[in-house]
Amino acid sequence: MHFEVPKSKKLKEFGGEYVMIVISILTALALEHTVQAIHHKQLAHEASEKIEAELRLNVKDVNDVLAHNERDLKEIKRVRAELLQGIRDKVADNVLMARFKSDWKAGVVLSISLPTLRHEAWDAAVANQAVTWIPDDQLQRYVTAYADIRDVQSLSTGGGTSFVDGPRMMDTLSDLETGTATPHQMLKALSQVRSAYSSIDGNLQGLLKSLPKADNAVVAAH
Repeated sequence: MHFEVPKSKKLKEFGGEYVMIVISILTALALEHTVQAIHHKQLAHEASEKIEAELRLNVKDVNDVLAHNERDLKEIKRVRAELLQGIRDKVADNVLMARFKSDWKAGVVLSISLPTLRHEAWDAAVANQAVTWIPDDQLQRYVTAYADIRDVQSLSTGGGTSFVDGPRMMDTLSDLETGTATPHQMLKALSQVRSAYSSIDGNLQGLLKSLPKADNAVVAAH
């Protein structure tokens, strides 16, 4: 910022010029502050739009995964229920095991899907400090949503699989292929698979409760 030193020798003229200089400085500072405020609001607005779009994609992804898992789980539950009833009715083992080669084959599956759960838009907003200028109530919704996303990612990568004894499951499936598996073995295996699906899906359904809160946030802009 540049200004000229008053050249007037009279005190009254000097005072007038000094006041004008002060006013000019204050005006420049006010304009600079206004420009920065507008810039910050624009950054916050753009960041919020990207975050909400990202959260909408996450909601869609979670719903797609739940639909896929539900189809698998429905078959698993059906086969398990019919197998359990057969055991209770004392149906011969060979008769029950034969059904795993026909109408129970679709129930022996472990193809749990997991959503991508994107967080790039949030990470970018944190990196460029755009979150600093997002309104507090809106920001809190975002913080909660992404914290829940991190929790579900952590639980999904470890929580669901903890219900499944991998080596024993592989042994059971191998026994099924060779014809040496028993109905009780298969019942235990199906119970593990059912629990794994239920655990993962329960976490995802809980996540959906927080995602719409952030998605419905009103963007403060302009």
